[in-house]
Amino acid sequence: MNKHHLLLIERDSGKDGTFAASLKRKGYRLTIVTSGRRALAAARQEVPTLIVLNASSLGSSGARICGSLVKALDAVPVIHVMPEGTEENVRKDSPADIALVMPFTSRKLLNRVQRLLPVGEAEHTIETGEITFAPELRLVSAYGREKRLTPKAAKLLEVFLAHPDQTLERSVIMQKVWNTDYVGDTRTLDVHVRWIREAVEPEPGKPHHIVTVRGVGYRFIPDEPVHTNNSDGTSEDSSHLSSLMIEPPASEAGD
Repeated sequence: MNKHHLLLIERDSGKDGTFAASLKRKGYRLTIVTSGRRALAAARQEVPTLIVLNASSLGSSGARICGSLVKALDAVPVIHVMPEGTEENVRKDSPADIALVMPFTSRKLLNRVQRLLPVGEAEHTIETGEITFAPELRLVSAYGREKRLTPKAAKLLEVFLAHPDQTLERSVIMQKVWNTDYVGDTRTLDVHVRWIREAVEPEPGKPHHIVTVRGVGYRFIPDEPVHTNNSDGTSEDSSHLSSLMIEPPASEAGD
């Protein structure tokens, strides 16, 4: 039996089928409930490793339920399955770690589940003040809270940590994290920044660490120097994060 405990919120409506069978075949220990209220009650009995909200089977968008789950269980990753026909802007606004719109295969869901599950012990952590981030686990702890980030949010946080006290333009962030030069619509970046703020800020509504530089991009302001603690007991400063470094503009390279 797989050690991971999944909480599945789903009704067998008969229309789109259910994900329960596929998750059980994969060996996950599964608790199935049919409402958000019952999900919160089940989570109080045993905190799950991951939550799958099949809102499509509930006949609703699942937005209210998803918001309640994320607020109450912010250290537990959530996959939000939305009904067919859900608009893209609604999907992007979901507070879940991953939001999917029906129809799609069970294999796609299983791949997303695997992506969000813990992958073992952290080889190193990146730390500054109250913030501790384990990149391999995509797990960030700050101000008494713990949150597992999506892969893109984790990479974005790592880029910020590699460039303390530097203003990063939207275009270079999009290139480094999303591998695209397109900046016509950077709402995805803004949403991911919001998620990171909810994980690392003492007051997410009043950002202290990740501040907006209007018309340019963002700046990460640490309280203390950023350093890495390795599993062998050694420590390094942020300059070793070379793969995440952003090259300065040509006009600055020779200064």
